[in-house]
Amino acid sequence: MQERDSYNMDGHKLMWHLDRVSQWQAGERVAPLHVDMGISAGCNMACTYCYGVIQGRTGFGTDIKGRFNMPEAAILRFFRDAKDVGIRSIALIGEGENTLNPALCRSVDYAKRIGLDLGLATNGIRIPRDPVELESLLTGLTWLRINISAGTKEAFEKIHQVPQYDRVLDNIDRMVKAKKKYGYPCTIGLQMVMTKENFDQVVPLAELGNQLDADYFVIKPCSDTSDYKLDSPKEEYIDNWDVFMEAKKFSKPGYEVIPKIVKLGNLGHKDYNVCFGTQFLIAVSGTGNVFPCGHWFDVRQEEFLMGNIIEQSFKEIFESERYWEVQQRVQAVNVNKDCESNCRQHYLNRFLSGINGQPKELKEPDFTPQHVNFI
Repeated sequence: MQERDSYNMDGHKLMWHLDRVSQWQAGERVAPLHVDMGISAGCNMACTYCYGVIQGRTGFGTDIKGRFNMPEAAILRFFRDAKDVGIRSIALIGEGENTLNPALCRSVDYAKRIGLDLGLATNGIRIPRDPVELESLLTGLTWLRINISAGTKEAFEKIHQVPQYDRVLDNIDRMVKAKKKYGYPCTIGLQMVMTKENFDQVVPLAELGNQLDADYFVIKPCSDTSDYKLDSPKEEYIDNWDVFMEAKKFSKPGYEVIPKIVKLGNLGHKDYNVCFGTQFLIAVSGTGNVFPCGHWFDVRQEEFLMGNIIEQSFKEIFESERYWEVQQRVQAVNVNKDCESNCRQHYLNRFLSGINGQPKELKEPDFTPQHVNFI
């Protein structure tokens, strides 16, 4: 049996938010606990597994056309609204590279001032060199995660399609050293998005994270598109289980290697029929569009678009009938046909489907994972 990681990454954290879960069980309209949010559209990488690259969108790699940075005023208003309606955490993660937005550090400072848990996923190229800006990130963020899916220079340039391997490693090293020197509270981790193309990089990346003294390295199976364009290697995960066990050997005190065993072992299938997770976790695109989840950024937009936080406040969107009409529409989706495999809501849905319609009394576990607000 897989031992539990201290972040509960291979699972969910709704059991530590039973106030909101109980409201949902009672049929009440609940505010989401968490938001995955982009503040930029476009990216200075062109990863081979990225939906934006696969769909041929502009603004990726060296192509700067089509890039967009969300206005600072809209970001700060959304943070304030999020706090007011009861959202407990926001992860700056999405279809773009959020360090490209010049308002990033000021936005992090604001989230810290109002007591909003904030995380940042980045490719690691644009980590600030200015000590004041770096301190802003490492004191204002709960976690900062570098998305790196290759542990050698040659493989990195093939998968991420930019010659920035040395720069990314140097930036990780700088952050880890600054954290240790000044006692910054931010967790610094690495994440691999795994496909057939980079399966051989699992162990090299686990070793690299160990050498860099990161806090963790998480191995995430790629969320394949609904038409399986990425050909995510589901059966290979089972057939090569020893690779993940070999990677885990590089764990040490203060550094965890975390394969997402639940997702790795489900062969891309969902053992539930309805998606309830979007009532607890929603997504905002880098252009401000609010959707139940990121899957709808480019598919059936008219059906699932709830509003835009640049054009209106999130409070207005959340309180509108449109928001709740879309949430109801999600529940009619065929999750095994219309959605990608290993989706963002998977852990939540397994849990919520098990308690839906049941007067089941739940009890908070006797341990608390790190980053408890990031469900």
